[in-house]
Amino acid sequence: MKKLIIMALASFMIAACQDSDQRYTQQSSEIETVKKLINNYNNKTYDTSMYADSSKTFYNSKDKSMSPSETIAYHKANDENYSSRGFMSEDQDYEMVKTDDGHTWVNCWLDWKGTLAQTGKEVIIPIHLTYRFIDGKIVREVGMWDPTEVVLALQGVNFKNSPVMQAVNKVVEGWNAHDISNLKSVSVENLTRSSNGNVDVNNINEYEGFMNTFVTAFPDFKVAIDDAAMSGNKVYLNWTVTGTHNGDFMGNAPTGKKMKSHGFSIWTMNDDGKFTREDAYYDNLVLYNQLGLKPPKK
Repeated sequence: MKKLIIMALASFMIAACQDSDQRYTQQSSEIETVKKLINNYNNKTYDTSMYADSSKTFYNSKDKSMSPSETIAYHKANDENYSSRGFMSEDQDYEMVKTDDGHTWVNCWLDWKGTLAQTGKEVIIPIHLTYRFIDGKIVREVGMWDPTEVVLALQGVNFKNSPVMQAVNKVVEGWNAHDISNLKSVSVENLTRSSNGNVDVNNINEYEGFMNTFVTAFPDFKVAIDDAAMSGNKVYLNWTVTGTHNGDFMGNAPTGKKMKSHGFSIWTMNDDGKFTREDAYYDNLVLYNQLGLKPPKK
């Protein structure tokens, strides 16, 4: 009997030691704190009470930290970009570990989904978050994810609302209104233009003549921008032009036929935000084939 009592006590002590030295779990008060933090984020009920006053947050960085209040401000600022956003409930995974140094960390792997307010584009991003706890408070938060898709999407939104895109729109509006004044307002006097590598316009007056060639031949001539991007001082445009051949075109009598042509232009700007050059690339043969005409001899 004495042996049984001793063995029972030994087993109890071993189990107690194992419990006190638990290094890994998926159920703990710290995990529940992180789940509450995630739920608060989803509901936009921001709360710093779960953080220690000295806590530091690092997102996609090991050098730039934010205080708890700065972290909340960061989230609120980003919220303006989305009509909806939050961590998805599916496939959430949480764990708590204790390191050899005795530090307590909670790791979680989540999927985040957001819808851009201005475009309606939906983005889903896997995110890893980890939190260090001391005495039940978060003292360090680290978040890592690939922001590329969101950054590119937001850059596209910002570019479409930028002064540069407004200048591009003026050019398009001028073409569609058959009016050079819009282009004059956003370009220098010595604006040049090349077609497939050959310079055919040397100033804004020559550009007006170039424009008149097309809007006279195609009275319903329209330009539409299919895609736009900017790098440095250059704007890159994919465009589509349409029209009906009801006027003289390069010495060819009207055919009454419709045309649709795609092309690509690079517009260069100076430091004052004025266009100085357009380099356009397109297939002339497509246009002539649609009209049933022979291309001009070189």
